[in-house]
Amino acid sequence: MLRCAVIIPALNPPESLVEYVRTLLDRGIDRVIVVDDGSDAKAADVFGRLSGMDRCTVLAHPANWGKGRALKTAFAYVLRNGEERWAGVVTADADGQHHPDDVCQVAAALSREENALILGVRNFDESHVPWRSQFGNRLTSRLIHWLLGAEIDDTQTGLRGIPKRHLAWMTELKGERFEYEMNMLVNAIRMRLQIRQVPIQTLYFQKNAGSHYRALVDSLRIFVNIVSSLFTPIRYGDEVTITTKGRKRT
Repeated sequence: MLRCAVIIPALNPPESLVEYVRTLLDRGIDRVIVVDDGSDAKAADVFGRLSGMDRCTVLAHPANWGKGRALKTAFAYVLRNGEERWAGVVTADADGQHHPDDVCQVAAALSREENALILGVRNFDESHVPWRSQFGNRLTSRLIHWLLGAEIDDTQTGLRGIPKRHLAWMTELKGERFEYEMNMLVNAIRMRLQIRQVPIQTLYFQKNAGSHYRALVDSLRIFVNIVSSLFTPIRYGDEVTITTKGRKRT
């Protein structure tokens, strides 16, 4: 078993999510926690099948509260009910764009490095990457570099390995939707947490048509949150070490 739980926020997920979760469990993930973030009734069958699977837990929001809130709901659940042996959690998206091999790679890295935030980073130079994904990530990557001095190749990756010791403060962060993940990353950098970047496959289906990310609106919200976060108090942890494809920055 890989010593972690995989968390998947889901809003009207495809039927393929059932097989995706089964694959993760078959490959040694200890538990999968799916958060139904106010999906339509037509998705009830998918969540019903997931609920009937061994080692799969389904949590539900009564309405669409956003990806950030879904993650915080799952983090709080793990803090109350998680296994002692877990090194932490791995977050993944419900649309299948995080290959099971990459999820397991991040889980294995988290199991080895229980104090490091693990980021699964994509290559945005590949020709099939949709423009809105390129735009949003390049904008936020430059902002992170200019304002915080950190070189993060994929600031908006949803595939992250998070040590259990950091879940408590992450549940208290502001942000209910996509800006929450950026708040998490900015606070981790400012708190000087160890961050390791792991290259993953860059997968998009139907030009990322299933994504709920709105390039302009959500990028603006993320921009505002990055800037405002610079004026909020933080507490410091270990010295930050950011490793990416052989490069090291401290």
